[in-house]
Amino acid sequence: MSRTKVFRRTSDSRILDTWKPLLESHGVDAESGKQEWLAEYAHNHAIFDNSAPIFEQTAPGLFFQQPGSVLGMGNPVAPTPGQTPFSDAGVKGSYADSGSGDKFPSLLPVAIQVAAKTIGFDLVPVVPMDSPVGFLPYLDYLYAGGRTDTDFEPYMVKLAGVTADLFTVAPAAGGAVVWTTPASAPNANFVGFSRVDGQAIIKILDDNNTGASVADAINAGGALVTIDGQAPAGTPTVAVADVQLVSALENHISGFTSVADEDYATTDFTGPYFTDANGAIPDSMTREQGELSRFRQMGLRMFTKFVEAKSDQVSISASVEQIQDLNRVWNFDVISMLENVAVNELAQSINKRLTDRIFTLAADHNVDVANVEGAGITTLDLNAGVGGFENVSTIQRRLVTKVLELANLIYHRGRFGAGTFMITNGRVASALADVAGYSIAQAPSDMSGVAGNLYPAGKVYGVQVYVDPNLRFGDSRITIGRKGSDEEPGVKFLPYIMAESLQTISEGTFSPKIGMKSRYAITEAGWHPETQYVNMDIVGDLATLTGGAAPANASA
Repeated sequence: MSRTKVFRRTSDSRILDTWKPLLESHGVDAESGKQEWLAEYAHNHAIFDNSAPIFEQTAPGLFFQQPGSVLGMGNPVAPTPGQTPFSDAGVKGSYADSGSGDKFPSLLPVAIQVAAKTIGFDLVPVVPMDSPVGFLPYLDYLYAGGRTDTDFEPYMVKLAGVTADLFTVAPAAGGAVVWTTPASAPNANFVGFSRVDGQAIIKILDDNNTGASVADAINAGGALVTIDGQAPAGTPTVAVADVQLVSALENHISGFTSVADEDYATTDFTGPYFTDANGAIPDSMTREQGELSRFRQMGLRMFTKFVEAKSDQVSISASVEQIQDLNRVWNFDVISMLENVAVNELAQSINKRLTDRIFTLAADHNVDVANVEGAGITTLDLNAGVGGFENVSTIQRRLVTKVLELANLIYHRGRFGAGTFMITNGRVASALADVAGYSIAQAPSDMSGVAGNLYPAGKVYGVQVYVDPNLRFGDSRITIGRKGSDEEPGVKFLPYIMAESLQTISEGTFSPKIGMKSRYAITEAGWHPETQYVNMDIVGDLATLTGGAAPANASA
């Protein structure tokens, strides 16, 4: 009987030391008696796995291969459609995808399109709603002896549509109002043009014994012939609905509280501005006149505005495979990403609607400013006043001055405060930042001259500059407005449900679908909310502000 002798290598102990930590990590301890043979087994397979497919390329007796005998991976190659059909694809005419087999991870967590920043919420007060409907009450104080639709005659009325721009020469206070059918219209004198909307205010002297309401009597008078002898363009007619009572909060009329009954028909009321004639403001009554005259009556009228929360809604979904693979391969929370995209979509819609409402009211106010103050107040002419010393910086400095002017115009006309913000594009903001350190006539500005400081861009004369990326880079409009408090006039955002997520599972594919709904109201509050916003139109080459082409009449 023979015995087989087992020859052991001198490196057996080192092999065990090499593989022992790995084996123990898998639960193979020394007591199991498996460590020795598992270590040798792993060692042998490590040698076999490193064997070259062609042993002739290696030196005799060398188990570990030289670099030249190992095929290797080569340089990383992104997968692209191959040119040769591979026979074992199982599909006739299919092509292989070449590539190095590397996994190409994203260098950033996820590539998401950058959404335009929402500036609308910074521009208007936010007043949450506790129900889907609500009412906004308003009070107005009127110069009123009665109503326009009754036989009781009011002291003064306003004629909608009759504005200063209809007259070549502005009529003077106290001038007679003449109609095509004067016997059917009440006797009236001119008082002035409204400081808010520029419409004519007249004082009713008597109803001319027509027995009709003042609105019906004025409508029956036909077309307007002259005021103070000045003929308006187009001889406008005034319908019943165009006869309105005069608000005391908008227009203060001098003479209303101080003229005695005996002097009522012969004393001119003036308003709402000071006139260029000294002594035009009527004097107060004597004691005797005060004892014999009636109190001038003012009226209170209350209005209620109905507000209803409207809805925006959007849904977004993903397949089960997208959710599984993006989570396991890239560690993305797909559900949260879907919700974020839906919220962004709703926020962008609300933002554009708020900004559009501000621009619309500002445009309406521009029309009133032109009627009252004349054209050109809300325009910046880049070509005006350009002389031999005009350059890009001086033109930019004119822009800064215009911003201050229009901020004060809001204070002048709205009576609540100056403008607090400005909406513009990146091009105009660049001009404002560039001139911030203009040394000849420095302007209070904290706008940085470093590119990229866009939202918000800084302040000019205390007016916060917001760059709206939704505006075209060449848009020549600039809107200046006042945010104000909840109680002041202006645009209000009233959210009922800001964003509520609803989730369902598709019966056919089991793919989750997320629905996002927002319910809110956007409304104008208060009397004449348009006075809190004004547009500025830049006339000429906008590139002049940023160092582009010079104005046509600039000196060499």
